Amino acid sequence: MKNLPFVVTLVVSLVTVFVCGEFLGFPWWLRLLTVAAVGLALEAVNQAVGRARAGRRAR
Repeated sequence: MKNLPFVVTLVVSLVTVFVCGEFLGFPWWLRLLTVAAVGLALEAVNQAVGRARAGRRAR
C-alpha cells in the first residue's frame, strides 16, 4: 500500500463528525473545522510515510 486509501479518510471523518456531535456537542461549524484538521493531519502522516519510504528505497 503506497498511499492511505480515500476510504480510510472518509471513515475517519465520519467517525469524527459523529463523536464531536454526539458526545462532545460541537456545533456544525466546529465539527467542520475538526474534520478539516483531522483530514490535514491524515494527509501529513501520509506524506511523511511516503517520504520516509522513498528515502529508504533511495539508499
